Amino acid sequence: MKILQTANLGSVLGGASGSIRYTLYNTVGTEVSSSRNTGIYELGSSTGLYGVELDVATNFSGSIVWSSTSASSVFATEEVKTDQKMSRIIHTGRWKVDSTTKQMVFFQEDNTTVIARYDLFDRNGNPSIDEVFDRVYSGSV
Repeated sequence: MKILQTANLGSVLGGASGSIRYTLYNTVGTEVSSSRNTGIYELGSSTGLYGVELDVATNFSGSIVWSSTSASSVFATEEVKTDQKMSRIIHTGRWKVDSTTKQMVFFQEDNTTVIARYDLFDRNGNPSIDEVFDRVYSGSV
């Protein structure tokens, strides 16, 4: 699932996009993604406001910690809660049942970008769209 995360690192770090990094941690503080600077951009010119589009699992919950290699005492953190974002998207975006794959497919608010698929099964555990008793998460796209 693609989500936007932003941080205000202060105007002192304006124009320092090459030195800005982020690291992802799960809810118990374990690092799940090492420090990286891929995809980071500055909002405006020399503002110290930075953003990144993350591609995380739809069930991810944790934190993003921002830092700078040029200012080792500057940090920012923000909670990453895809469950709330996913819930909002599922309630506002389109969904459909695909009779070929026997899946329920959820789309982002643009109604074209697939964000999740669920396999559909009948009461006997067979793939079905006619008598659905179970849906099993099969992944985000």
